[in-house]
Amino acid sequence: MKAVIDTGTMITLSSTCLMNVFRDFVKHNNLELMVSSAVAQESVWKPISNKRFALNAARIKYAFSQKIVNVVPSTPQVRSLQDKIFSLANRTFFTYAGPITLLQAGELEALALAKIHGAKALFIDERTTRSLLENPARLKSILEKRQNQAIKVNYENLDAFKEMFPDLKMFRSVDMIALAYEQDLFDHELDHTKLELQAALYAAKFSGCAVSEFEIDNYIRSLK
Repeated sequence: MKAVIDTGTMITLSSTCLMNVFRDFVKHNNLELMVSSAVAQESVWKPISNKRFALNAARIKYAFSQKIVNVVPSTPQVRSLQDKIFSLANRTFFTYAGPITLLQAGELEALALAKIHGAKALFIDERTTRSLLENPARLKSILEKRQNQAIKVNYENLDAFKEMFPDLKMFRSVDMIALAYEQDLFDHELDHTKLELQAALYAAKFSGCAVSEFEIDNYIRSLK
C-alpha cells in the first residue's frame, strides 16, 4: 500500500529510538512509504550539520538509504497542487481579521504527494491536518476557544478540501507504535509487554505527537 510520511512523524520515531520497530512495521505491512525531496531536506540534510540534531537526522538518513522510506522528487506538479490545497485549507476558517493559516508547507506537501501518488495513508503527528479532514466541527470549537471569538467557516472550501482526499486515512506515530505492538513487532527493540508499550507511547507524546494522556492510558487499559 502506498503511504506518505510527514517530517514530524519521522523525527518522533528517530528521537524515541524506535526506528527498528518502524522498519519492521513498514515491511510487515508491505508499505510503499514515501517523502518528498523537500521533506528529506528538512528532516535530514539541514539538521545533520547541527550537533544537537545530527543523530536523529542520521537515523532518518539510514531509513532512506535502506529504502524503508523512498524519497521522491518535489516536482512542479506537487508544488502546483500544494498551492491549491493551501488556498482551500487556509481559507476555510476566518476570524474578524481574516483567514486562519492552519497548514504549513510540510503538511501541504505531504497531502499533495498523497494525492498525486494515490496514497491511502498519511502518517502525521500534527493534529490540525487530521482534524480538518476528520472532525472540522471540533477544530472550529478549538479555534474559537483559542481565538476567544466566533469563527466563520467557508463550507465550500471545506467540502472541496475533503473531497480531494475521500479515502485517505491518517495515522500518528502512536498509532503506528500501537499497531506494531498488536502485530508483535517489538522483538528487535523492546520486550512485548504493556510496560514497554506505555513507555513507547509516552515517549512519542513527549517528542511532539498529538495524543492525550487519557487516550494512552485508556488504550493500555483496553488491552488484554
